[in-house]
Amino acid sequence: MNIASAIEEFETIFIDTAPVIYYIEAHPQYGRLAKIIVESLQHNTITAFTSVLTLTEVMSKPIEKGNEKLARKFADFLQYGKNLTLLEITSGIAERAAKLRGQYSFLKTIDAVQIAAAKDVGADAFLTNDKKLKNIKDIKVILLSDYL
Repeated sequence: MNIASAIEEFETIFIDTAPVIYYIEAHPQYGRLAKIIVESLQHNTITAFTSVLTLTEVMSKPIEKGNEKLARKFADFLQYGKNLTLLEITSGIAERAAKLRGQYSFLKTIDAVQIAAAKDVGADAFLTNDKKLKNIKDIKVILLSDYL
């Protein structure tokens, strides 16, 4: 099964940080897969969410390297991308993240917050490339690496 077929079963997905980086920077290995996801958004076949934490994560390296143009490209995509909603982090999401961290001891805070945000909006799946997140049973986790 390819990535396009895999996401057809979902109406909504939450996009973690890595796929956004892969898409914007046209990653040699994963960029094509991320582009398929974004094209699905642009053709109204799926709706996506991500959180303001993704914005923080994707902009930090370009800013550190003095690449304001790339930082702006990330920000524009996340803030104005078609069928992509940038979520604020609420206290309810923070509490759900704490419960996830208590349930899954390997889970980092930022990952717990991202998954909690996905659950908060009722996303059908969580798109990432972080293999350890496949152990999360609270939401369907899709790894880009599974579709190479």
